[in-house]
Amino acid sequence: MLSRSNRPMVSKIAMLAGAVLLLDVFTIISNLFVSPILDGYGLPDILIYIKTAVFLIIFVIAVVWLKYDHIKLTKSTLKLLMYVGIAMIASYFLSLYLYKYILIIDVASIIKNKVLTGNPALILDFSGQNYRTLTYVTTIFGGFNSEIILFFQALFFQASVFAIDKMIIDDEPVHVYDPFLFDSWVFPLYSGLVLASFLSINIFEWRYDLIRSAEMLVAIAGFAVVLPGLIPAFRIYNMRNNECTRSFFISTYRILLISSIAGFFIFIGLFVVNLYLSSLSIGSYRLISSVVAIFLAGIITYRIRRILSLENK
Repeated sequence: MLSRSNRPMVSKIAMLAGAVLLLDVFTIISNLFVSPILDGYGLPDILIYIKTAVFLIIFVIAVVWLKYDHIKLTKSTLKLLMYVGIAMIASYFLSLYLYKYILIIDVASIIKNKVLTGNPALILDFSGQNYRTLTYVTTIFGGFNSEIILFFQALFFQASVFAIDKMIIDDEPVHVYDPFLFDSWVFPLYSGLVLASFLSINIFEWRYDLIRSAEMLVAIAGFAVVLPGLIPAFRIYNMRNNECTRSFFISTYRILLISSIAGFFIFIGLFVVNLYLSSLSIGSYRLISSVVAIFLAGIITYRIRRILSLENK
């Protein structure tokens, strides 16, 4: 467990997460009320909500640990949260870059095929469309989550990860657990859950209508929830028949439990959305992948709850 002597560093992490959270909220407000309205929703418009939720969780966990002395937090858990934050920044950066590239390519295609060589009577309409698109792109360049701001966010969070390695932890006794408590099936099942959650994402489109954007939001949320648990699952798989502290054992399994329970309910929501899309005759294979994800999340939750109930150190 982290020693309370690490309060200054955790305070800095809380302030950093709070600053990123504030910028994300401003970005959402800008997307809703300032940016030009384009047809449909782009991937960055969806990812910003996931990014905001991730940094809200990091901020809340840091603040709660600082405020309440009885709250326990391990170094590995804090580092995992920071890595999730960095991955979310990188994902948003990549989606923003590719989305702007696609928009600029679309503008170039319209100018070439519809303005220069198309119907002259439609030049004004296409010019207005191109103007809105380019205004949207320039708004992103000067926005609260532009690439330069995302670069500094990732830079400071990476520096925080290095600082976590130097944090002081409380001394704890090492226990020897029975081999069956290191469930060898958790990692394969969890890997299948991550794969099913990834296949539930509509990766073949870059613009979405309202229903498709809701599907994409839920699918990415499910993937973002279950993916971080892959590292703790591998640690459990790799430490079978080994010794570990009680805090490591409990915290690792609790991360997996929280991820699997959250994923279970998120994928139920995704199943409902895909069921509605199927009723409109626009469903896809993602209906099946969401069912598989629900099934795997349920099995993992059951197995982990059973293991935690047997812990007696």
